[in-house]
Amino acid sequence: MALAGFFDSGYLAALDYRHILPPCTITKGCDIVLTSRFARIFGIPMGIYGVLFFLALIFILLVENEQNGFYKYFRLLIFTGIAVSFVLLYIQGFVLHAFCQYCVLVEALVFTIFALHHYPFSSSSR
Repeated sequence: MALAGFFDSGYLAALDYRHILPPCTITKGCDIVLTSRFARIFGIPMGIYGVLFFLALIFILLVENEQNGFYKYFRLLIFTGIAVSFVLLYIQGFVLHAFCQYCVLVEALVFTIFALHHYPFSSSSR
């Protein structure tokens, strides 16, 4: 899932730097969201922050074991991702009144990674 988030964020970042809006097939909100003042922080597209976020998650998941203590960084990162995702969903829904399907996908992936990591399915039968 982190890999899917990496590719989605990378896609949005690449299109932003080329000044191209992605096709929005579900709603008409991509253009509103991706050209809003919230689409960049310090002049950097939100997609770049997403790429860095998912790369960090992938790295931590690849090197995590019980001895190295990387798990605490994963928890910090995923809680930060959850907080940012809630803020971004709020902005889309209540400030911009428009949703970008690519942005919502990233937010859904963050929520899913959180849920799967914090509430793993048990392989033992009851």
